[in-house]
Amino acid sequence: MANEVFPYAGRDFTVNYGGDIIFRNSYSADGSTIEVEFLAGEMKGQIMSVPFSWQALPEGNFLIWWQEEDKSTIVHCDDFYRRKTKTFYTKIDGNFYVLDGVISSEIFNNN
Repeated sequence: MANEVFPYAGRDFTVNYGGDIIFRNSYSADGSTIEVEFLAGEMKGQIMSVPFSWQALPEGNFLIWWQEEDKSTIVHCDDFYRRKTKTFYTKIDGNFYVLDGVISSEIFNNN
């Protein structure tokens, strides 16, 4: 995988977990960083860009992980085709969350 580029590099996706937990995840064209924009809630408008790693899994799933600027950690299991994500999030204070969400993108508007 060291020489492979993330298959969704250069693409933007909205990830909605319900309520005020909505983000835009933008993968850089070279597949090395993710820009995360908060689209709702008290952090609306905040953007961070961090390096991410990924691994392809069976059946079109991708394991995607990164560490945020505040040292919180995020791990996604994303199925872009079925538009589903399961996310594991550990905040810097040690609180752990498991979230299920929906992935959307402009490419899905015609389906």
